[in-house]
Amino acid sequence: MEGEFWQEVRVEEMSVPDVAASLEQANRLAGGLTIPKNRYENEMSAEAGTLDAYYHSDEFQERIKSETERIKSQVFGEDFARFYPDNAKVSCKGKLPDSERVYVFISTSMPLQTVRNYAASVARLGDPRIVMVLRGFVDGMTRIQPTIHFVADALKRSSTCSLVDNECDMLPINLVVDPLLYRRYAINRVPAVVFARGVKAENPGLSEGDGKNTEVTGSYTIYGDASLEYILQAIGRESGATSLKELLVIRE
Repeated sequence: MEGEFWQEVRVEEMSVPDVAASLEQANRLAGGLTIPKNRYENEMSAEAGTLDAYYHSDEFQERIKSETERIKSQVFGEDFARFYPDNAKVSCKGKLPDSERVYVFISTSMPLQTVRNYAASVARLGDPRIVMVLRGFVDGMTRIQPTIHFVADALKRSSTCSLVDNECDMLPINLVVDPLLYRRYAINRVPAVVFARGVKAENPGLSEGDGKNTEVTGSYTIYGDASLEYILQAIGRESGATSLKELLVIRE
């Protein structure tokens, strides 16, 4: 109506007893309501079970892996190879066992220098089972370049090097975009560091945040902007994990 006055409605006054009576009547009506059973419930459950089995089948997981590699090469091209190092290329064998992980949860809302500090610490510790995690892509999936630029700025060794001229040397660390990890460990603010134990993934190509793919026996979470080494020391004292103590003996 372009801001024009349309209609005046008179609001009836209600006293506290009136409100109480209305609530009581609503409760009585709600108690008498019955929700009819979905007559297709059995068929829907059977169909959901079939879809779930197919999703976790070797055939479908191979198709996902193949399609992921195709997207990497066709959409991201050389940028992906430069800024998203493959697990196989990350450092040497680490000190954490196969069943342990350290997740460093970050966000583009954090100061870039803070993110760079965490990236430098992850690279210095040099363990492929330490992973930096973003919740999602910058500006959504429809625009990949902002995410690539953010990751490039975060992972370049020198803050003064030129990305335009391809003069930047990148830190060899794992960085993933995985909202399922955020959900699994109930991360509600960043930065956050999670130490997970008893990690067992059926399919390494799938998200470790997927409860149907990965089992975890326990985890420890610390929030706050502190050095990664300090946080891992604190978790090590709390968890008694000797692997964290060994991890913090940094290579020369």
